Amino acid sequence: MSVAAFRFDNNKRRRAEGHDRQRMLTPAYVLEPLRQVLGSIELDPCTEIDNPVQARIFYAPPLDGCALAWEAATVFCNPPYGEKRRRWVERCIAEGLVRKVALLIPAHTETDTFQLALESCTTVLFIRARLMFTAVRNNGRHEAASHGSALFGYGVDLSPMANLGVCMRKR
Repeated sequence: MSVAAFRFDNNKRRRAEGHDRQRMLTPAYVLEPLRQVLGSIELDPCTEIDNPVQARIFYAPPLDGCALAWEAATVFCNPPYGEKRRRWVERCIAEGLVRKVALLIPAHTETDTFQLALESCTTVLFIRARLMFTAVRNNGRHEAASHGSALFGYGVDLSPMANLGVCMRKR
């Protein structure tokens, strides 16, 4: 198999939502400026049991944070990167009508899910370079994203984070 064929293997996108390789933890260089923009991260609905985002409220597997209550003023969501991502995007859009929500997903601009997230957001930040997730691979190195990422703001202006990439605000 060629390197390119492995890199663009669609089986990676079709992994189960709970697959270990779906859990990519957001790096501090994104979380810290986001905390400043939001004031705090009160809820992380899809994280790990040790709560690496340090949200006041958090849900980790086996709990389904997408189906549970999101009663917080601010939410950060870095959902699993599989095909089930759409339900998380839909939930973020709905919750963004009543609270500040930041959603981090792959910048697969050609997908219906990305287009849905984009048409409904207040602002979007196209993050420069690929994220270096805090997940550590078997060889001890951090997992680098195989794609670009976008951070969507619903009810929140992400433009103070423009040093991380290109930020666009809806008129």
